[in-house]
Amino acid sequence: MRNPGPRKGNAGPDSVETAIGAAQWIGADPTREQIYQLEQYRSWLVKEAIVAGGIGPNEGHRIWKRHIADSLIFGHGLANRLSCLDIGSGVGLPGVPLAIINPQTDFDLVDKSGRRCDLLRRAIRVLGLQNCAVIHRSLDSLEGRYPFVVSRAAIPAKELMIHVKHLLEPGGVANISVSRAGDSPWTAGLPAGLRAETVSVPDKILDTKVQLLRIEAIQNGS
Repeated sequence: MRNPGPRKGNAGPDSVETAIGAAQWIGADPTREQIYQLEQYRSWLVKEAIVAGGIGPNEGHRIWKRHIADSLIFGHGLANRLSCLDIGSGVGLPGVPLAIINPQTDFDLVDKSGRRCDLLRRAIRVLGLQNCAVIHRSLDSLEGRYPFVVSRAAIPAKELMIHVKHLLEPGGVANISVSRAGDSPWTAGLPAGLRAETVSVPDKILDTKVQLLRIEAIQNGS
């Protein structure tokens, strides 16, 4: 099917413009093809993922803002990284939107549910993504180290920390949760070898106060 480019006149409470704004905030400048792929993904989420129970049945009216734009902010600091691990990817959030606008990065999308992995493989086929691998594994069985890790509401931050420590390369970064309504993300009691900070997302990006929890693996001597 021919790529028609982004639709005109679709700005509004929940539109592709929200996702474009989030992408620009993390330093990306989506091409027409990438915007079209984001639109394809939004359509797939509505037509297939909601029907299959991959996201809630009442989420169709806020896919752009609550799911795609929200996912893109997890790419803060991702630019020029060669690989990224998405823990608990589900139906591809945040990994798929990030893979669309970062074609130079290889993404491992991990989920413990075989059913969700099947849905995720379907999404990747529909979108024609070449930089994604779906991995059906539990978090405890993951191996290897990555320069960048993301996880969006899959596991509580405190529980996830110990795994992040073993999955990050020295100097690697993990964006692992967001908080809203002014609450501060959990940063206390970090495992040795990690440091944490919160990154405030401008209100205009998601129309609400959001903080991203950023974890860095400390390099020797840092």
